[in-house]
Amino acid sequence: MRFSYCLFLICLIVTGCSSPPEQTFLTRLEPLYSLSEPDELPRALRVPLTMSNGYLFVNGQVNGVPAGEMLFDTGSSLNIIDTGAVTRFGLKQTGSGKTVGIGGAKPFKIVEVDSLAIAGLDLGVDRAGALSMYPMMRGLGVNAAGLIGSISLMPHPFTIDYGKKELIVYQRDRFVPPKGADRVRLYFYGRLPAVKAKLANGREVLLIIDTGMDYPLALPMEVSTWPGIVATSESGASAARGVGGVIQTREAWLESVEVFGHRLDYLPVTFEPKIKELRAIDIPVGRVGGQVLQGFRLTFDARYQNLWCEFIGQDGE
Repeated sequence: MRFSYCLFLICLIVTGCSSPPEQTFLTRLEPLYSLSEPDELPRALRVPLTMSNGYLFVNGQVNGVPAGEMLFDTGSSLNIIDTGAVTRFGLKQTGSGKTVGIGGAKPFKIVEVDSLAIAGLDLGVDRAGALSMYPMMRGLGVNAAGLIGSISLMPHPFTIDYGKKELIVYQRDRFVPPKGADRVRLYFYGRLPAVKAKLANGREVLLIIDTGMDYPLALPMEVSTWPGIVATSESGASAARGVGGVIQTREAWLESVEVFGHRLDYLPVTFEPKIKELRAIDIPVGRVGGQVLQGFRLTFDARYQNLWCEFIGQDGE
C-alpha cells in the first residue's frame, strides 16, 4: 500500500478562551520587514526555501526567536505553531477552533504572538493555531516547528519558485508580472488558492494549489466514474495521511489534464473521498500537489485574481 501525504487545512470555528503561562523571552532578532507595512518592502524580497521529499520549508521565528523549519503549505488557511514550541515560548492561549482536512475535522488552540516571521519577514499576524506537528510530519521523515499557510501572503503579489527554491514577495506598487508567462484566473475555495483544470473528456474540475501534498493530483472519488478520463483502470489501493487522520484512496493514470496553461499527459492521480464542502459549488474540487508544482514557477496576485504560470520542467530550468 502506498502512503501519500497532504496537510490540507481550513479554519472553521473560532471561540474565545482564557489562559496561561506568562511568556519568557530569549534573545530577540527583530524582522527586517513586515507585511503589515507593505510600502516598506523592497521591490522583490527573496525568502530562501529548502526542500525535503518534495515539500517546501522555511526558517521560522516566533516573537523574534528562531523556532526552526516550518512547512510552507498553500493548502492551509492557518499558520500553525507546534505545541512543543508553544510551550517553549510560553505563548498565551486566547481561544480555540476547528480545522477540516482530508481526514475530517480536528480541534486546535489559538495562541497569541507578538510576531510570526519567516526568514526575517514578519507576517503581520498577532495569533496562530497550535497543533502537534508530529502526527502530520512523521510520515515525511522530517521535523517541523510549525506550518505557514499562504493566507498571510495573499494580499501581496508573490512567487513560488521551486527551481531556485525561493519565495519572492513583491511591493505592490513596483510589481511587474513575469514576461512570457501564461496568465490564468486564480480562484479560491474557502480561502485556499485554486485553479480550474480540464480533463481529457472536456469536463472541468477545480484544483486547490497545495504545496502540502506530495502526490501530483488528487480528485474526488466521484470523478473516477467519468468516462474518457483515465488511461488505465485503477492500479490499486493507497492511503493518504492528513489533518483528521488517514483516508483510503485509489490510484490510476489520467489520459491528460490541462492546468496552468499546459497539457500534461499520462499523469498519476489518486481518487479520494470527497472533501467536506465549505460552500455550495457546482464543480468537483481536488488538489494539485508538489510533483506537478515543481514543474512551474507560479506568481500569485489575488487582488486581481491573476495567476502567472511559467513552465520550468522538473529540473527547475
